Amino acid sequence: MNDNKKILSIIAMMMFAFAFLIIVVLVVNFRKFSQSREFNKAHIIASLVEDGLTAHMVSGTMAQREFFLTNAKDSSGALKIWLFRTKKVTELFGEGFSNEAIRDDIDKKAIQTAKPQTIIDEKLANSTLRITIPYIATKEQNPNCLTCHGNVKEGEVLGGISMVFNIDEARNEAMITILKIAGITILFMILFLYITNRFLKPYTSILVYIKESLQKASLGDYSSRIDIKSKDKAFEVARWLNTLLEKLEETIGSIESSISLFVADRREKFSDPLEKSKSVVEDIAMIYKFKRTIEQDASKDIIYQRLIKVFKDELHVSDVSLYEIDKKSDKRVLIYDDTPDKFCNIADDNPSKKCRAYRTNSVVISDEFPEICRACKSTKEYLCINYNIDKNVSLVLNIKPENKEELYENKKAIGYIKNYLESARPVLQSKILTEILQKSNMIDGLTGLYNRKYLDIFMDKNAKEYDSFAVAMVDIDYFKKVNDNYGHDVGDRVLKGLSEVFKSTIEMEKDIVFRFGGEEFLIFIPDTNSAKNKIQNIKDKFEEMIFNAQSESFNKTLSAGVSFYKDDSEHIWQVIKNADIALYEAKNSGRNKIVFYKDMEKKAK
Repeated sequence: MNDNKKILSIIAMMMFAFAFLIIVVLVVNFRKFSQSREFNKAHIIASLVEDGLTAHMVSGTMAQREFFLTNAKDSSGALKIWLFRTKKVTELFGEGFSNEAIRDDIDKKAIQTAKPQTIIDEKLANSTLRITIPYIATKEQNPNCLTCHGNVKEGEVLGGISMVFNIDEARNEAMITILKIAGITILFMILFLYITNRFLKPYTSILVYIKESLQKASLGDYSSRIDIKSKDKAFEVARWLNTLLEKLEETIGSIESSISLFVADRREKFSDPLEKSKSVVEDIAMIYKFKRTIEQDASKDIIYQRLIKVFKDELHVSDVSLYEIDKKSDKRVLIYDDTPDKFCNIADDNPSKKCRAYRTNSVVISDEFPEICRACKSTKEYLCINYNIDKNVSLVLNIKPENKEELYENKKAIGYIKNYLESARPVLQSKILTEILQKSNMIDGLTGLYNRKYLDIFMDKNAKEYDSFAVAMVDIDYFKKVNDNYGHDVGDRVLKGLSEVFKSTIEMEKDIVFRFGGEEFLIFIPDTNSAKNKIQNIKDKFEEMIFNAQSESFNKTLSAGVSFYKDDSEHIWQVIKNADIALYEAKNSGRNKIVFYKDMEKKAK
């Protein structure tokens, strides 16, 4: 049932209910009116009979009262009329005629109560109204009742009159009247419903069209239009709605195309473009806040930590590891890892050959093909994302889901992850460039080793993170003679030769070499157990190097002093000073040797 029929049905039911109530009220009122009319007629007849009987009494013609009563019945149209006397009247005047006696309990009740009694006997045919009216003795009447009825008191009942009337005619007249009113009411209702339908139909039909269009719009379909069939005011709403839908469709289409850059990699699909736009705008707002925050961060390491926090807190990605890859050296450095075990089995060297995500510059997902990445053998589910920061640095994010359901959720987050990485890329580029510039400012131009400036920074900031380490001060023996005899260019070749020995002998990722002075170098070695062997290897390899100058060839030796943090001193700069003291001892005691500061202390004791 459509809305128009519903409204008409409700109106019709209300009108029928109203008409029914009116008819009920009319029936009740007509019934009361008919009864009231017959009751008034009965009172008039009773009064006339009373007056006639009084007149007969006064004129001495009481013998004719029966004839008078018959005439009264015939003239009033009553079916029956009879009189009845009380006991006191009978004592004075006798029983009277046959129709002057008490006939039933109604007559008795009228005498007892001194009030009129009314009984209605309603049938399909011959319905009657019985009215019994008592005569009350009173002094006010002329002649005075007490004059003839000396044995009664004022207010006592002398007798009464009972009348029976046929009320079929009055009831029929009432029914005809009621039927006429009902017919007129029904005709009016039909006319009213017809006019109402003609008036409401355009509005209800337009409401149906509007409802359908809005339902489609709520599902993201703004192409629906209402067919305007007339120039009626009802269809003005349709024209406005069509205009609104056209503007919405055009505007949302423009927005969707404009933000396509931000949703290109999103796995989650929206049927409603408004929902899609809302989601993307929320993402853009979060990314903007993230980017504005990291722009103020001091280093790229802090940015990496923020990225991990976003992935875990906002995207609900757990068990992740993040690697930074230096494309030039083909080395990767672990930035963060909270996986139960390092499921990526690639060694830190040569990631371009072993890391599939980095080598193909793509996203590697375990469900794409069985054992798609041969390096990830310790887990069934994994997801690896490579992202290029610039031509020198790339990031690889490894995710280890617990099951396929979690892998599916992680796959939906790929677009978000890339969006955050993209927003962080320019800031990371700036931080990396700053680090390169800072590093170049702290690199010795001749040897490619760190200079004294970086030594000061490193010792004040980084060295404190180590529980123990060794410091070796190394000096080339009689280096001044090389410059004096062969020139500074040959001296530079000797210095470069020693730097090559450093790079090939020690672990440059862990051990750090600084050019401390002209021919003096400082080596920072975190692994104190290997310090002695490393310094000895450096000394031996350097002695094996042959340098050519003009027509001659020669080799050089070096001296070294070594001191240990915590063992020799708990103050970082004091350890360096101790190593310098040990070097001085090595030079003074013949050169070409390694002296440990702790051995000097033992000798002193």
